[in-house]
Amino acid sequence: MATNAWRSYERFLHSIEILRPVEAVFAFVSDPRQLPQWQAAIQEVRMTPDGPPAVGTRVTQVLSFLGVKLEPTAEITALEPNRSFSFKGASGKLSVEGTSRFEATGEGTRLSSTFQMEPGGLFKVAGPVFASQLKKQGEADLQRLKALLEAQT
Repeated sequence: MATNAWRSYERFLHSIEILRPVEAVFAFVSDPRQLPQWQAAIQEVRMTPDGPPAVGTRVTQVLSFLGVKLEPTAEITALEPNRSFSFKGASGKLSVEGTSRFEATGEGTRLSSTFQMEPGGLFKVAGPVFASQLKKQGEADLQRLKALLEAQT
């Protein structure tokens, strides 16, 4: 039986090929301080401790999504240079975890990111709209990232 009901979680997978070496893509994408340059919703990022990202680094983002200001905090839970990094975090009733993987290709780097979110409160009520907007924004953000990094050649 098909249903359009909002699940208790939503999973997103985004993938893109970037014509830059895996080391350059990983260095940029795994550094949360770069997020405002390519993720449209993010206005500011604060890291604790300050310095290079590492397992245990806490990252607070100031962002606006669907007109709602959020300040989620996430923690880097895994970091394997030039291969992958993972994080887990929450903002009120919205929790998220994700992993980004980096793979060298003949032409550059394949970046594949998986995010799982559990919306609560307003976001749970607006489930289908929330999921649709999040998917569109994620795809647009990756296109911005691709253009930004490929312009650095």
